[in-house]
Amino acid sequence: LTPNRADAMSHWGVARDLRAGLKQKDIALELITPSTTNFKIENRLLKMEVKVHDKKLAPRYCGVTISDISIKESPDWLKNRLKAIDLTPVNNVVDATNYVLHSLGQPLHAFDAKKISGNEINVKTLPSGTKFTTLDGVERELHQEDLMICDAEKPMCIAGVFGGIHSGVTENTSSIFLESAYFNPVSIRKTAKRHGLNTDASFRFERGIDPNTAQYALKRSALLIQELAGGEITSEIIDLYQNKIKDFEVRLSFENAKKLIGEEIPKEIIKRILTSLEIKVNNVTE
Repeated sequence: LTPNRADAMSHWGVARDLRAGLKQKDIALELITPSTTNFKIENRLLKMEVKVHDKKLAPRYCGVTISDISIKESPDWLKNRLKAIDLTPVNNVVDATNYVLHSLGQPLHAFDAKKISGNEINVKTLPSGTKFTTLDGVERELHQEDLMICDAEKPMCIAGVFGGIHSGVTENTSSIFLESAYFNPVSIRKTAKRHGLNTDASFRFERGIDPNTAQYALKRSALLIQELAGGEITSEIIDLYQNKIKDFEVRLSFENAKKLIGEEIPKEIIKRILTSLEIKVNNVTE
């Protein structure tokens, strides 16, 4: 996929394109996303204090806690779906987040809640030279521009790129803090390149995901985790999204489209294709 097609990096994105294509052949199909109406907060026993110190690097940050879960192998249907796209199943919680990542294109990260000092999440940068060991056991030296997810005392994860060795989900985990965020694409790209890391999450973040799906993906993932690992939702959804990212406005010239494609597509069909992709056409001139 070319770098401008972050929208197509998920099953949902491909389905959206397919539906638009079929519509041009007068086959009208509905695009049905999994419902999240069953999402409910059972109690408020495990609250996390979340602070985003740089809103330019993390324009949107959502999270929720889930308690009393049991970590085990995923059921066969989930393992088979992950294996079909070359992913190795890990456990029911990690597999659920990977499944939602590939179905909706929104990366998620689960932290073991007991390993979060002070029940505090700080999204911030750290001084250059700070040492941090990632999930693969490699000790890395951080750059002052690397965005990190930290607790009250220590870094836990390179935001949008790679988790730390000490904060992830293990077989002893009983409660988690589940994160769903939108990080600055340029910042993630530079960090991933600096550390020579290319993960499914960074691959999407650095191309720019849809900031509007963060909360929906969080609820979808939380429900799937409950289905696979039991447990209950034990906090409000935290959603820090101060400066809403506006939809892009794009000018499309019919003349340019004709030059680029090498064939003239009638204006009405161009309009129809755009609206079938849920792209709002504000006005049309020659």
